[in-house]
Amino acid sequence: MTSLAQFLLVIVITTLTILVSVVAVQVWQILAEVRQAMKKLNRVLDNTQTISETTAKPIAAVNQFFSEVKELVNQTEEGIIEEPKHHYFHRSGLPLRPS
Repeated sequence: MTSLAQFLLVIVITTLTILVSVVAVQVWQILAEVRQAMKKLNRVLDNTQTISETTAKPIAAVNQFFSEVKELVNQTEEGIIEEPKHHYFHRSGLPLRPS
């Protein structure tokens, strides 16, 4: 009786040891894949940062260009509006009399 119990106990312990070893190998492989995925994600994020920096510079330049154009338009409008009206064809500044 005791030899049968000991035999079954050895079989169960051996089976559990094998199963735990297989699970450990699987966990190790999963962790290795997670590490590779994190490296790829890091590369993607680095590329995204580089792309965003390179596109931000021209966009900022275009924004500055249009700001300067707007400022020039405003100055030109102010210059046109503030210019005095010219009286043509008379020297004294008096309006011409109808003939």
